[in-house]
Amino acid sequence: MFLLRIIVALLLILLVQITVSGKLLYEECRSHMGKEFVLIFTDNSRHNNLLRLYITTPLNESVTVHVETPLLSQINQDYVVTNGSELFIELPIDLAILRTTKSNKTILVTAQNFIVLFASNMQNNGGDSYIIYPISVLSTEHVSVNLKSKSGSYHSVTSVIAVADQTVVDISLSTGSVVVFDGTTYTSGSTLSVSLNKYEVFQFTSSDDLSGTILTSNYPIAAFSGHELGNPEISSETSIDMIYEMLVPTIYWSMYYIAISNPVFDSGEGDLIQVFTSEDNTNIMINTSGTLDQISVGTKASYHQFDLPLSEAAVITADKPVLVSQISASKQLAGSYTGDARLLLPSPVNAWLSEYSFNTPGENMYNGLVLFANSISLINITLNEKSLNSSLQWKKIEGTNFIYTSIKLSEGAHTLTCLSAASKCWGYVYGIHSLEEYGTSIGRSFSQKTEDNLNFNRKC
Repeated sequence: MFLLRIIVALLLILLVQITVSGKLLYEECRSHMGKEFVLIFTDNSRHNNLLRLYITTPLNESVTVHVETPLLSQINQDYVVTNGSELFIELPIDLAILRTTKSNKTILVTAQNFIVLFASNMQNNGGDSYIIYPISVLSTEHVSVNLKSKSGSYHSVTSVIAVADQTVVDISLSTGSVVVFDGTTYTSGSTLSVSLNKYEVFQFTSSDDLSGTILTSNYPIAAFSGHELGNPEISSETSIDMIYEMLVPTIYWSMYYIAISNPVFDSGEGDLIQVFTSEDNTNIMINTSGTLDQISVGTKASYHQFDLPLSEAAVITADKPVLVSQISASKQLAGSYTGDARLLLPSPVNAWLSEYSFNTPGENMYNGLVLFANSISLINITLNEKSLNSSLQWKKIEGTNFIYTSIKLSEGAHTLTCLSAASKCWGYVYGIHSLEEYGTSIGRSFSQKTEDNLNFNRKC
């Protein structure tokens, strides 16, 4: 009996140490997991928005989550989420923000401990879901990612949220774009400056492509961008869909990315890839199936774009930090499911992690994961605490040791682990329905900034 008590005591001590060390690692290694988040939803005038939050936690405990509209009296409620479960919250549709305006419709999510947060803005035949990054990783410079759409009825949209009083955001519009606010017309080359207090929102839209618009602020902000309902140039179809993502600050941009056009599709035009520059005179190298292209982009916040065929991979490197975006073509087919345009910001290779907790932020959809992994480390990868199915079909990424595949997922919360230091992995979660599609990153590290962004074998 005495020996049994000692063993139980030691096991309890070990459990506490593991739990504490896990929390300390999350504190030290900044990532998509956090305790405080702000977000907004944009409107596309279809008037049937379904606004939802999807929350999970990587910790083996129950975590209390508080959701509120800090500048409005609409929402002020506590919830509880546990490891391995998905907390699903539906929000009032009138919280969506339409066109160019100042607004108080910020949603604040706070938690007692670390959570992972996704937002979903779904309508009939149009919508998108996107990962939300915590306030702790926000910064003061962003570049907007939007779309030159074949359909001109709807607008490019960019939104910013202040997290401190007396925040000033200077907006330098991209070439050829026009924004009208408070009766004043702003064009490329001019600066639209807006003052915001804590949790206030400024959203601006344009029938032009706002891609490359520079957002600078005196305090960190949360920034989002996309298109109300767009159709990328690569599409032969006319279907339109909302695309929207939370922007990554320029201090976390990198020089090494891999972009994959979703291999789940049977037919379609693939993805439109855009590579945005953070500095003048940036040299970009693109390796697509062994074909090398070198491009020089002369000015900051400009971008080079190219078509990535269905199921193909592109390895993108640069001599200065860049941001990569992927916009899928309209009406691509995956069996009986028909996708539509979606926006994805792939995580750079140096920001891949060893473990992820994530959700499938879409309802009644064909959900899946496009997974990137090191070819020598597959035995170390588990999905929902089980080894990967040996029948998975993997494709090699030319010029690297990486391979990729697509895995069907059930609706709900999931965990992905890569158990050895050499096998950091990454993926994006997606969902397809009838002329609806979402796709977004399952997470990333924010521990490495641009000055040391080639360090892949780091602790975080």
